[in-house]
Amino acid sequence: MTRNKLYEYVVDQNEMNGYGIDGDSLECAVDIMEFVGGDLYRPLTRLLLSNWKEIASRIESYTDEQWNFVHRIAENMKQSLEHDHGDESHHLSDCGIAIFIEMLEGDDTATQTLQGDTPITEEELRRIRGKG
Repeated sequence: MTRNKLYEYVVDQNEMNGYGIDGDSLECAVDIMEFVGGDLYRPLTRLLLSNWKEIASRIESYTDEQWNFVHRIAENMKQSLEHDHGDESHHLSDCGIAIFIEMLEGDDTATQTLQGDTPITEEELRRIRGKG
């Protein structure tokens, strides 16, 4: 999937579900999805956008130590990509890395906690798998 198509999908989902995520944040979400791999765009879009505001508010209060950790990860990623794929550049901003870390390692958001008690329906499962 091209970046433009991925971006269009993310914008559509943002509007359709009323997440209210701004343009710069949508670009950052697309960067994360591209970095992880475009094949996972459907579940990643839902996970990122439904939790974006709470996760973004967490990183707004990051300490210098937390940002230093993010900067070290960014530098390691850049060096790895340059070493392994000399012509590719590092695509995640520091904010994107922080969002990704919070998504994977941070405490569950209020949305995740609520959804954790609700079993996924067959319709949702088909939609996530791209068959619905």
